[in-house]
Amino acid sequence: MKKDQNVLYCKCRICGDEAEHKIYRVREMFFGTGQEFTYFECDKCQCLQILEIPENLGDFYGRDYYSFEKPQVQEPVASKRIEKRILDVGCGAGSWLVEKYAEGHVNLLGCDPFIEDDISYGSCIHIKKCTIHEIRGCFDLIRLHDSFEHMSDPYEVLRSIDRLLDPQGTCLITMPVFPNAAYDVFGVYWYQWDAPRHLFLHSVKSMECLCARTGMRIENVIFNSGDKQFTSSLLYRKGIPYVKHDDMLIRNEFSMQELVEFKSLTEELNKKGYGDHAVFVIAKDGV
Repeated sequence: MKKDQNVLYCKCRICGDEAEHKIYRVREMFFGTGQEFTYFECDKCQCLQILEIPENLGDFYGRDYYSFEKPQVQEPVASKRIEKRILDVGCGAGSWLVEKYAEGHVNLLGCDPFIEDDISYGSCIHIKKCTIHEIRGCFDLIRLHDSFEHMSDPYEVLRSIDRLLDPQGTCLITMPVFPNAAYDVFGVYWYQWDAPRHLFLHSVKSMECLCARTGMRIENVIFNSGDKQFTSSLLYRKGIPYVKHDDMLIRNEFSMQELVEFKSLTEELNKKGYGDHAVFVIAKDGV
């Protein structure tokens, strides 16, 4: 009997399931190198994950992948100081932290191992060149915005979150999710694969598994996918890399009616919980 070339016996890094799992061969499309990477889908927890993490993973990031440009700091418009302790993990140059400072927040910390050096904006915003595991303190809000899927050690990251989070605090993890309608339509051309940088494409099940192992719980899942799940996936199908997906290309490739339909369908999918991106609201279990 001929062996099925689309399955492979391997172990899920999230739930530990050892079995034959469906595999996918996905090409690098952000920069358009076309290099192929193998992912597999765990049948038990539904997590998509790269089979082998490249040793030179850092080479697949560039200055164009996300901005390291330092934002302009604006002084708060309100005189009231908000003392809420905030940690932004994978924050780049800290644009979101600067926005929070403008709202009146004064206790702001970020961390990102890919910045060149530590960054400070005055006395209220500090960003460290490190991972979450090196952070100390206690925080009321911990945010991971499109960074968790890039981390090779999600279980250990959640353990660090549990260590750092105040008992009454909240963690917000925003990231691509699977399964979803865009994957159903586009398969390996779904733009959120982002091979090889997205090491894990989590499901609600896989996040529940991780949270249960680390003494945390999911309070809510808010789907917030955008219409790029359609426009960028369609452009990937045409072989057009993400770095070329500017407004002019979008206007040339899609009619106004198509864009309106993509937006309407995206809103519908988010309401149904079947979009390709979501915010996980996580808290300490038993609190």
